[in-house]
Amino acid sequence: MKESEFTARILPLRDRMFRYARTLLLSADEAEDAVHDLLERLWTERERLACRQAEPFVMTALRNRCYDLLRRRQAVERRNDAVTGFSERSAAAEAERWETRELVRRAIARLPSRQREVLCLKDIEGYPTREIAELTACDEAQVRVILSRARHELREVLQKMMNDGGTK
Repeated sequence: MKESEFTARILPLRDRMFRYARTLLLSADEAEDAVHDLLERLWTERERLACRQAEPFVMTALRNRCYDLLRRRQAVERRNDAVTGFSERSAAAEAERWETRELVRRAIARLPSRQREVLCLKDIEGYPTREIAELTACDEAQVRVILSRARHELREVLQKMMNDGGTK
């Protein structure tokens, strides 16, 4: 892959890569580092990159990188810190909107990692079920089941959080 092709096909994916990594890692700083490291590695190995569909390859590589980071850094502790440590950006007019977003983020963070991943890919990033199946190495029916369970669990978690006043 030449420099111009790399610039045209890989670099436009940076924002999507960052959002996906942040979803998996629950930390903007770690997500930024993971994306940067992967882009650097892809750049170094660009001569060997000659795949027709760069996006699924890049997103799968990013997912693998994030999972490696999670394994190394004791994901459970970091997730709990991230859930309780989100700083509330308060502007009077935006306070309620931010509170709602925070509640949804915490609820999503409570989902099992597989459900969180599939839910974010489908409902936030807008990936089709077929591509999610490729990224997660499972069939489309399984993706739909995971997605259904994730939405059901998210609904229950949100109802419980709202009944408890958004705490926990």
